[in-house]
Amino acid sequence: EGLNNIKEEEIVKIIKPYMNTSIFLLPLKNISNSIFENNWVKTLKLKIDYKNKIFIEITEFIPIGIYFFNNSKYYFNSKGKIIDYVNSKNYYSSTLITFVGESSTINAYSLLKILHKFEKDFNKKIMRATFIENRRWNLLLEGSLLLKLSETDIKQSIENYIKLTNNLSYNNLIDVRMIDLRDSQKAVIEYR
Repeated sequence: EGLNNIKEEEIVKIIKPYMNTSIFLLPLKNISNSIFENNWVKTLKLKIDYKNKIFIEITEFIPIGIYFFNNSKYYFNSKGKIIDYVNSKNYYSSTLITFVGESSTINAYSLLKILHKFEKDFNKKIMRATFIENRRWNLLLEGSLLLKLSETDIKQSIENYIKLTNNLSYNNLIDVRMIDLRDSQKAVIEYR
């Protein structure tokens, strides 16, 4: 139950060679190791009822973002570990931010914690987060608007962006190519 990326058939394929084996002779360690070869497996519990059933409880990793590297996309978890390739069959691909840059997967969780403090509408606008020189973030929003965030106070940068855009009409904002928010005392706006 609750599996989105691991198919039941994959688990059955691992168990099938042991179907006519005594429940007491099942190599639970081997079965466990085989199941753990799937990158989506976060936790696994195997139990037997000492009659004729094996119970398998699997918890999947939940990806927090998509990492773009060498023209390929990969899901990664909150620890920055790559889980799997992104393909059309994966469950999460349309709801996650794409991260780019060296060490971006390791630093993504801290950025996402800050972003979750803001309205969901703002988070939905983010198309890509690029980690620049292992120290700060650029956010690419819908409509190709680039936000350059502060190295030291990301939250303040985003708050400044929201204040600024609340004072601009949609027509004014559509002509903006980039807003540099690295200095918390000012915003530098570059038009198309």
